[in-house]
Amino acid sequence: MTETNNEFHDTQGSPIHAGSGDQNINPIYFTIHESVQEQARGPRLTLKGDLSWLKRRFEPPQNFGAARDMLRQSRTVVLTGPPGSGRRTAAKMLLNELADDRTPFTVLDDEARTQNPGLDEVKVQPGHLFVLDLSDSGEDVFHARQRDLLSFRTILQQRNGYLAVVVPDSRKHQLDSDLAQFEARIGRPRGASVLRWHLEQESIFPSVQQLASEELARSLSAPMSEIANLAQMVVQARDTNRSGDVSTWLSEAVSARIDRSNEVAEQLSKVPGGRRRTVLLAAAMCRGASSDAVFFASHRLVSALSLDGREEPRMEQEGYRIQLIDLSIDVARNNRIEFSRLSYDRALREHFWDNYPDLREPFCRWVDDIIRIEQFTRRDRESLVDRFVEQALRTNSPGHVKWLIDRWVFPRQNGASNPLRDYGVLALLTGLRNERHGYFFRRLVYEWSRRNDLPHDVGQILVDVCTEVIAPTYPEQALVRLHHRARRENGTGNPTAYQALVELTSRDPILLRLLLERLTTDLANQQQHWPVDHFLFLAIADPLRLADTSMRSQPLAADHTVRSQLGSCWRETMLARPDLVVQRVCHWFDAAGRTAPHDLLLGILVDAASQHLHLLGSLHVLARDWSRTASGRADVFVRLSQLIDMAQGLHSTDYTFDHVPEEAVR
Repeated sequence: MTETNNEFHDTQGSPIHAGSGDQNINPIYFTIHESVQEQARGPRLTLKGDLSWLKRRFEPPQNFGAARDMLRQSRTVVLTGPPGSGRRTAAKMLLNELADDRTPFTVLDDEARTQNPGLDEVKVQPGHLFVLDLSDSGEDVFHARQRDLLSFRTILQQRNGYLAVVVPDSRKHQLDSDLAQFEARIGRPRGASVLRWHLEQESIFPSVQQLASEELARSLSAPMSEIANLAQMVVQARDTNRSGDVSTWLSEAVSARIDRSNEVAEQLSKVPGGRRRTVLLAAAMCRGASSDAVFFASHRLVSALSLDGREEPRMEQEGYRIQLIDLSIDVARNNRIEFSRLSYDRALREHFWDNYPDLREPFCRWVDDIIRIEQFTRRDRESLVDRFVEQALRTNSPGHVKWLIDRWVFPRQNGASNPLRDYGVLALLTGLRNERHGYFFRRLVYEWSRRNDLPHDVGQILVDVCTEVIAPTYPEQALVRLHHRARRENGTGNPTAYQALVELTSRDPILLRLLLERLTTDLANQQQHWPVDHFLFLAIADPLRLADTSMRSQPLAADHTVRSQLGSCWRETMLARPDLVVQRVCHWFDAAGRTAPHDLLLGILVDAASQHLHLLGSLHVLARDWSRTASGRADVFVRLSQLIDMAQGLHSTDYTFDHVPEEAVR
């Protein structure tokens, strides 16, 4: 082979950071990152953690065995059953029986909410497990997903995947015959057993008599999700009243869940005045805050609802404390507003949101106004956000939450940090965790990720919510959002979407495959180039990991699809950025020397360069120069030379090489 000069030139200043050296991190990053990380913590942070948590508390429903048989025989099961029977949890548990630590598991939430994306856009990995819950899907989405399932199930069969579809009884008659054949109807588990399993996992051991009490009877006939919530309230009662016993904690939890809507309606029928009603709502929204804070909050609500003109002059009105007494609102010794009846404040909030839908937007603007009241503590503000978001999402108004997030998260017009940022983060995290509306907020993060003008602070929030909240349950979605953001970052030196992508893919081979697939397509796209994609490829193409066999029967680099993707990405990077590849190519040479056969890694490099003679020449020269260094190896250089000759048709030598050639030891 004719020797040529090395076209690849090492450069300084690339964003690839593979070592342990220092990086300059802006202190602002720490406050944002710590804010998100602290608020994102929880026992069910990851999908794997959620499945483990559910498994320890799961009471198999009636006919669960038949559903299991259907899934294993057909790779598909359609779970139907009465409302509140725990169909979604049963679907997860059926699939979890087929999973190990490396099995890809996806809950298709977005696909169950909107027509786009469809199932044809879902990436199916070998052995992939899917849950598709159509319980809350609209008519159009329900029928669109049924149309998708014919081709989707074919792909599942080819890749040894499994699918559990959840369908409410009210939609059974709309099932296509192709899907109806996989139906398995489950019954409702025993409420007492479900509650027992939940409590025993928290070291609370109720007796048979305690679970059979009349006080508990109605709660135990509730939907499974409500029984799980009841268990959480029993735990809370235990944690705040350690001197009590199980009966006391059960009683407190049941009392806290009493439906007080009739009591609220009766009280409000006797409170006709607008100002007095604003006091009730302000107290319900700000319970636990000081009486002064609640007063100013109610006063601003009067203005927000334009009630000022209908009221008598202030000095002619009865005093504020008298109003509180008349409204049965308590002022505790520490001057904090409370309600003597458990959950009465929640019932009040629900009454106003349910009965005044036209006022939900003014309520939203009012919350934005009063969160700035100086009499509020940080805890008061957090409680206010929690209560507002709860009502907005309960009444299907996620747009109101988005409006507040935008107001509180984005920097001020002068570029200064927004003092309400942490409360915007809290609202965003709550929205992302919501089972019904989480897809809305993941879409919001997606829209942010594609903005070229996204402020750096918001970009950092995006990175952290992707890694801390979205990635554990929706890793593919987190990867897409981080990739879009990484392409638009301004290189400030803070921990970035770029670094988050490298870290995520280093832990998860499925995500590595997905990012490789995206890079393969986009690097070959001649219409639009993203410079960071070359850096990303070089950062994630770790040869030692690609050649590792400790966790699988064959290394990733031996997979036909992965080899093709690696070759394509290497080719485009060698052509577009020869200045970047020297260090990484030498790293591959070194790794090849530790891999038997060397061809596993060297073959990918040669395939990448084979269509361009100048690339083959540069690869040869680089290997020759590397082999003469202290860490270089002559046998690797010789084998690379043979592969390059074979790529040019100069030799008929077999591709496989099992021994060290004579010239390597001369």
